[in-house]
Amino acid sequence: MTDSDITRLERELGITLPAAYKKAVVPFCIPALAGNTTHALWDDAPRLVELNLKLQAGTQLRPAWPPHMFAVGNPYGDELVAIDTRTADGPVWWLDHGMVDSKASHQSHARFADWVAEYRRDMRSDLAGDGIDPDGPPKAEPKATGKRAMRDVLTLIGMAALGLGILILLFWVKKQMMGH
Repeated sequence: MTDSDITRLERELGITLPAAYKKAVVPFCIPALAGNTTHALWDDAPRLVELNLKLQAGTQLRPAWPPHMFAVGNPYGDELVAIDTRTADGPVWWLDHGMVDSKASHQSHARFADWVAEYRRDMRSDLAGDGIDPDGPPKAEPKATGKRAMRDVLTLIGMAALGLGILILLFWVKKQMMGH
């Protein structure tokens, strides 16, 4: 991200981001993950604006987020990491299923600076363990085209057929057990 991206985030979301957040993403703290939207800390201002506006709007299943909460990314789809922007330290919250008021949601770190130091250390170690230079350039995910796309589709069809077969078998076993 750039300084203008930070300005956009703050303007469009009506928040002031902690200095530690700005330092972590301008430039992005792990060069190999620059531009990512797949990890706990995203590096894509437009996608962060979109994500946070959706969270603030809420859904039938998830109440609207208060405007002071800022999701820094959506790593797992059902768990979100967010900063409480009401204080300069930016306490970090782990939100179960993105639910601010869930009993399982909790403050994981009192300061964003502590959370990002841990995240940076762990991600650098994970990347290095996977043979990726954390300080190297980001690598784009390969697109599913041609033979790979067909393989992926066939794999999904096979998994669906296997699931259906297991379901039929379970019903047959249940029927057999009930009949005896």
